[in-house]
Amino acid sequence: MKVSLREIRKVFSDGTHALRGVSLDVFPGEVLALLGENGAGKTTLMKILSGIYRPTSGEIYVDGRRVKPKNARDALKLGIAMVHQHLSLIPGLTALENVAVLEGASLSPVSTELRRRVEKIAEELGFEIEWDRDVEELPLGMRQRVEIVKALYWGAQLLILDEPTTVLSPPEVKSLFQVVKRLKEQGRSVVYITHKIPEVMEIADRVVVLRRGLKSAEFSPPYDAKRLVEAMVGEVKTEAVERLGKPGERPVLEVKDLWVYDGDRAVVQGVDLVVREREILAIVGVEGNGQEHLVETIVGVRKRSRGMIKIYGGYAYIPDDRQKKALVLEMSLVENAIIGKENEFAKRGLISWQQAERFTAKLIEEFGIVAPGPWSSARQLSGGNQQKLVVGRELSRGAKLIVAHQPTRGLDVATTEYVQTLLIKTRNAGVGVLLVTSDLDEAYKIADTIAVMYRGKIVAYGPVEEMGIELVGKKMAGL
Repeated sequence: MKVSLREIRKVFSDGTHALRGVSLDVFPGEVLALLGENGAGKTTLMKILSGIYRPTSGEIYVDGRRVKPKNARDALKLGIAMVHQHLSLIPGLTALENVAVLEGASLSPVSTELRRRVEKIAEELGFEIEWDRDVEELPLGMRQRVEIVKALYWGAQLLILDEPTTVLSPPEVKSLFQVVKRLKEQGRSVVYITHKIPEVMEIADRVVVLRRGLKSAEFSPPYDAKRLVEAMVGEVKTEAVERLGKPGERPVLEVKDLWVYDGDRAVVQGVDLVVREREILAIVGVEGNGQEHLVETIVGVRKRSRGMIKIYGGYAYIPDDRQKKALVLEMSLVENAIIGKENEFAKRGLISWQQAERFTAKLIEEFGIVAPGPWSSARQLSGGNQQKLVVGRELSRGAKLIVAHQPTRGLDVATTEYVQTLLIKTRNAGVGVLLVTSDLDEAYKIADTIAVMYRGKIVAYGPVEEMGIELVGKKMAGL
């Protein structure tokens, strides 16, 4: 099945031009990587192809015939299905029931024939799935496999995988690559949406790069990583900064036998860890293994059930969702810059806005924040500049501990490098950093120490040079 998109444009109701006339083809039995930074238009383009969005203009062809899918069911009838980054299975139903039900349809009884066909598809792909368990109880990697089987059961010939490795451990990533190769051998096509260059170089037959809603380049093997990056974001100039000296002796954070419950479920189980001066401790793991609960308990957002947390010298907190947890988007940069620091700018109970404005202007200059001015709203900033504001505000607190939860998520390559460099510089200045990340490359690049979290427990812990990628990958997968 050949699929063609011609001059696809998408303008959202708020005036955002997400796509500005993108054309591409997907050929039978091909793995096409759709590469680009967050906000480049990759997911929007594929949501149009899979019937979730309607294009503002442009045309879609399947085997030369023009089609207009109105929804995901329409697209599936054409043989097109999308496995989303945030999986869309229905909680309260078993894995098998989720395969049986289509969007907008009522659940029919699960037949013996359906089970037989589903299990056959899973077996052909090398999947082991607990079909009779509620999908909420399944690991994220297994839920993804359920989505893939569901798409194939309903006849998908073109499968769109949106950032599929986000929820996977390294062994699961290798397994996914094998599945993609099997799908290709079956004559099916795969569109593989990602911003990760190494994945593209390993799996793609062809690469299309989107940048700011436009098709910026197309590549065939052999691939050059530097050219792929430049097509995504332009030339990236970074300052080379290395960790200086060994971690100190004095702790800035001590956690002992920490337990946290969510209802009657233990989500953090007996965690022990220490962050010292001049140390970056990276906690890695597949998302949903207790990292968020651990971070929120350390910074006081969530109550601990038992155990001890000691922080020496104060802390600053860079949360995982800047828009929901770190900024008030309708407020000005000045107001956002002094959140938690109001007393520093107050005299007799009144804030000196002139002083606050000077502080904000200094942040804008020091951290390279591109903004119309200090009194513009946080909403007017790009995601990368919002993150620079958050990082600048938190690092300016002078705390001895920085808690950084997914600090580079959703950032372009240049801003990611910038934030990582700032964390290393902060560490070199004698500050301790607790880094919680799902990006193993980031952990190995900037951390002194790595801990692996799996099902609420720390299952491996040691200096980065002793924590080989194979060991860490196995521990992330619970092996």
